[in-house]
Amino acid sequence: MKQLVLYPIFILLSFAGMGQSLNLAQLLKLQSMGKQEIGLFLEEKGWTPKSDTAPQEEKLGKAVWAFNPEGEGADAWCILYYAQGRPNRILYNAQGDTFEKIRKNVRQRDMALLEEGEQAEGLDFLDAYTDYADDLVVARLYDYKQIDYYGIKIFAKEDYLSAKKNARL
Repeated sequence: MKQLVLYPIFILLSFAGMGQSLNLAQLLKLQSMGKQEIGLFLEEKGWTPKSDTAPQEEKLGKAVWAFNPEGEGADAWCILYYAQGRPNRILYNAQGDTFEKIRKNVRQRDMALLEEGEQAEGLDFLDAYTDYADDLVVARLYDYKQIDYYGIKIFAKEDYLSAKKNARL
C-alpha cells in the first residue's frame, strides 16, 4: 500500500525534472524563434521569466528564464541574446547528465571542431570551452569551474564569426 502512495510522487518529481532538460534540437529551434515564442515554450515547460534587458546600440538585449529558481540560483538557466535585424544567440546552463546527451548530439550532427580553450575574456568561472560548427550554426560548449555544471551557446555561423572578430563571444 505504501508503494502505491509513493509511486505518483516519484512520477510527479520525474516530470518536474524533465522540464529543465533541453536537448540540442530544442535549443537549435529556440535560437531561430522570437522572444515571445521562446517565452511561451519555456513557460509551458515550467520555466520562470527572470529579467529582460532591451537591446541598445551596440549591445544585444538579454532575456533570462530560470528553471526552479531559488533566491539568486536555479537548477537551469536559458538566456536569449537578441536585437532587431540580428540573429539570436541562445545560452543554456544546467547541471548533470543533460550535457552528455548534448555533446553526443553535437558529435552525431558531424559538427566540425573549430576551437578549444581554457579561458575566455571576462569569464572567470569558466574552466574550458569547445566550439563546433556545421554549415549553419556554431555551438560553444562550456565546462564551468563549478563541478557538474555546463553550458552551451548557439550562434548563427555568420553571427559567431562577427562576434569572434569583435571579441564579443
